[in-house]
Amino acid sequence: MDYNIAKFSHILALFMWIGSTSSIGLYFLYTLIKPSSYPQDEIRSFYRWMVNLEVLSLIVAISMGLWMLHLMKFRFDINWLNIKLLLVLFIILPLEALNFWFVNFYIPKAQEKERAYRMYDLFVLLISLPLIFVIIAIVYLAVFKP
Repeated sequence: MDYNIAKFSHILALFMWIGSTSSIGLYFLYTLIKPSSYPQDEIRSFYRWMVNLEVLSLIVAISMGLWMLHLMKFRFDINWLNIKLLLVLFIILPLEALNFWFVNFYIPKAQEKERAYRMYDLFVLLISLPLIFVIIAIVYLAVFKP
């Protein structure tokens, strides 16, 4: 695979990741205005699907990013790229792994679904703002290459 195809795939996967993440955020706000009697399992099934699309997109984006690094024989001498990699590998990736675990393992196996939903919602609320700043920092690094 040549560098341009890898870069195109990387950017396309990033659009999918950001799109599904944004959709999830809007959907989350929508669920907050639904009546509490509305079945949460029904509401959250689409949400689970979007989280899985989000994680798959992120995996493709990271894979294509690493492939581009391989093709350009990366030697860790580009400071802005090193910072970007650290942000992705040590902040974004662990948070997405936790998100995947919550929606695919913790919530489906929970005995008390309402408690599991509340814990997950708290997780999403706690990570949302810091995640936005990290994403902005990554985009800044990618565009301006300081």
